[in-house]
Amino acid sequence: MLRDTFVGPGTEFRQDNGLLLFYDTFRSKWISAARENVTYGIDHRNISNDRWMALISSTYSNVVGYRIPRNATITAVTVQTQNLATCTFRIRKNNSPVNITTISLAAESGKSNDDLDVDLTENDFLQCYLEAITGDVDFPTLLLELAWRE
Repeated sequence: MLRDTFVGPGTEFRQDNGLLLFYDTFRSKWISAARENVTYGIDHRNISNDRWMALISSTYSNVVGYRIPRNATITAVTVQTQNLATCTFRIRKNNSPVNITTISLAAESGKSNDDLDVDLTENDFLQCYLEAITGDVDFPTLLLELAWRE
């Protein structure tokens, strides 16, 4: 069932398949007000070689990624390490070597990007790869924010 509701000048919401959607003018599409967070990490210090990051279940994402249950858009990413690190976090999907987005640290312990607009299709699966550029990376964590879309 689809219903449009106008809540004032320039604000438009609608309900579709049980989701409250709004029109995101920055991304030029309908996305959900509710968000899903997907977290990857590596529970080790002194990581000096490139490696796949694990889902919260400790399964590395090259073995099994996070399956997307419906069309979605990655709207934000945030990363954190225990130390000042120089590395690149590479987000990929469906066992492809192509990055769909990246975020890099240059002698930093963390960073965020909240203006992403990366579309995913139902049944895509997400993977995260850490490239250690110089030195060690201690206990890296990455969080992706997903908004559902029509």
